[in-house]
Amino acid sequence: LACPALMNASSIQVAYSGGLDSTVLLHLLHTLHTSGQLAAQPCAVHIHHGLQVQADQWLEHCAGFAASLQLPFRFKKVHVQNRDGSSPEEAARDARYAAFIELLPTGGVLLQAHHQDDQSETMLLHLLRGSGPRGLAGIPASRKLGAGLLLRPLLHCTRQQLQAYAEQKSLPWVSDQSNDDQSFDRNLLRHAVVPVLKQHWPGLHASLSRSAGLCAEADELNTLLAAQDFTAARGHLSSTLDL
Repeated sequence: LACPALMNASSIQVAYSGGLDSTVLLHLLHTLHTSGQLAAQPCAVHIHHGLQVQADQWLEHCAGFAASLQLPFRFKKVHVQNRDGSSPEEAARDARYAAFIELLPTGGVLLQAHHQDDQSETMLLHLLRGSGPRGLAGIPASRKLGAGLLLRPLLHCTRQQLQAYAEQKSLPWVSDQSNDDQSFDRNLLRHAVVPVLKQHWPGLHASLSRSAGLCAEADELNTLLAAQDFTAARGHLSSTLDL
C-alpha cells in the first residue's frame, strides 16, 4: 500500500461499498494509521445508489463498521439516470464518480479496492470489444480525479488473498446478489469464463496483469510519439487551427 502520494496526502478517502474488497482496504488503511505509518486518518465514503432493496441496510452496515474502527464516515445519496444507450452499470458508475469528485478536496486522495481479478475481467471485456493498447491497459493504478488523485493499491492482489485476509481478521462484509446475475457481461466472465480459463492457465490473473502493464506502457509511448509528431508537423505549416 505504501507510496509517496498516499503517505504524504493530507486527506485520504476510501470508496467503501461494504463489500469484501473495500472492507479489506479500509481495514488495511486503518491498521497503517493506528501503527503510525499513515499520517492522515482515512475516511470511509459510501455512495448510496438506491438501486437495491438492501441499499439502506448497506448504508447502516457501512456506518457501523466505520464506527467500530473509530473512523470518520461520509455518505452521499445519488440519483442514477440512464443516458441514451448507456447501461445501468455505466449510469451508476457515472453517478458514483460524480459524487466522489464532489466530496474529494483539493489535493486529496481517493482509494478504490480494485484487485487483480477485476483487472483480468476488464482486460477480457476490452479485448472482446476490439480495444487497442489504451483499452487493454485495463484499470490504471492511479489517475487524476477532480481536484485530487485516485489510487488503486490492491491491483497486485487476488480476490482470494483479500478474502483470506478478511476471514483471518473476522471482518464483516455485505454481498450484492446482483453480482451473480450473468446477464451482465462482467458477471458472465467472472462466473462462467474465467474459472474455465484458470483451470488451464492457473497463472491467468498474474499474466493478464502483466499484459495490462505492457499495454499501458505502449499507450504512453504512443501518446508521447503522437505529441512529437504533432509538434513537428505544426512547425512546417505557416498557419494552424487547433481543432
